[in-house]
Amino acid sequence: MRQRMQPHGATCAPCHHTPARGRAGLPVRMQPAAQGQPAGGPGVKLVLACLAALLLLTVSGPATAGPRTDDDLKQLANQLLETKVKPDAIPALYRPEYTTTISAALSLEDPEPVFVVRLPDGPRIYPQRIMVWHEAVNEVVGEATYCITYSPLTGVLAAYKGQAGRFMTTFGVDGRLLYNNTVLFDRASGSLWSQMLGISIEGPLRGKALQRIPAWWTTWGAARAALPEAQVLATPTAVRRSYGKDPYGSYMLPGNYYDDERIMHPVPGLDRRMKPKTRILGVDMQGQQVAIDIAAVRKDGIANIEQGPVPLLAVVDRRMDIIRVYDRMVWGKPATFSFKKGSANRLVDAESGSEWAIDGKAEAGPMKGAVLNEVVAVDAMWFAWSAFHPATIVAPGTDAWPAPPKPQATVPGLAPFQ
Repeated sequence: MRQRMQPHGATCAPCHHTPARGRAGLPVRMQPAAQGQPAGGPGVKLVLACLAALLLLTVSGPATAGPRTDDDLKQLANQLLETKVKPDAIPALYRPEYTTTISAALSLEDPEPVFVVRLPDGPRIYPQRIMVWHEAVNEVVGEATYCITYSPLTGVLAAYKGQAGRFMTTFGVDGRLLYNNTVLFDRASGSLWSQMLGISIEGPLRGKALQRIPAWWTTWGAARAALPEAQVLATPTAVRRSYGKDPYGSYMLPGNYYDDERIMHPVPGLDRRMKPKTRILGVDMQGQQVAIDIAAVRKDGIANIEQGPVPLLAVVDRRMDIIRVYDRMVWGKPATFSFKKGSANRLVDAESGSEWAIDGKAEAGPMKGAVLNEVVAVDAMWFAWSAFHPATIVAPGTDAWPAPPKPQATVPGLAPFQ
């Protein structure tokens, strides 16, 4: 089987030349990104507008991972792993075609994983079965570009506004890896970017950070029910791929790459606090990283997280079957939340008894009008998050801040699917 998803066929990226790698391994190109209006169907209808409004609330917290020193960035750049995959061989999509949820339902099954991202013109749904073959989708909405990214080997879902330094740009897939995570390059300067961190690690824009935008991992059945008028990424026709097959297995079936302990390439250390492929939501608050155990939150539906510099709330939003993360500080004090008795989507705080919508707005009681700030989280596999953030806290749990257990055991590199 192929090494690290070695695709064939034409690229779906904008019409730029494939970058040549110089002596430092850097793409040597300086080209501006294309601009224009996004492809898409008719305007968002009233029903979608109401649902989209639920997604378009204020989101705060860090827009990027914590700042990196120049030595940190050099160390990361030195860890870049060459693979047989060349720049643009994994074809990033650029302003792709979309279809309706009705049409998409003819080929997608309800349990299939999809990604929901809110853009200024409304939410869009990205099937994982398509993203696994492309890893990056570049969108253009008005004057702005956005990049929706997915790294199959590390399970990282991250979306960014495409402004890199002074440039509004698009991104391609470099082919190299950093701790198994996808490495991107921007088409304005050729700088290299960590897909997980959203930080440039090499090139003219080294040290610059992209602004994160919310992206949620859910199932097709839940996304279709919650967002019936959303645009759905259509199966590309410009390239030939086995879109009905996942080269690494399936999130719907056990016993494959997504749930076993295989790690394709070495990482600095294997942190045994959780199994390597455990899915977590990673957040960076004031330079301290917290890994929120998705399964643990789903078990109770809600978690008031005390660890870390900022008190957090993680709660299951059952309308779209996603986990939302909030800063629990309300009017200068931390609030403690639980579900309202008899309701799966209404919250109450213990301090005032106020009633809150699952979207983080207080709608009744002494705190009426208050709004929780939503935190942008990164969906990732534990082994990858902890490789980038060895001092991360695990929550919910008993990890103390800021000194969690040290990683244990070096991970051997494993050949892919031999």
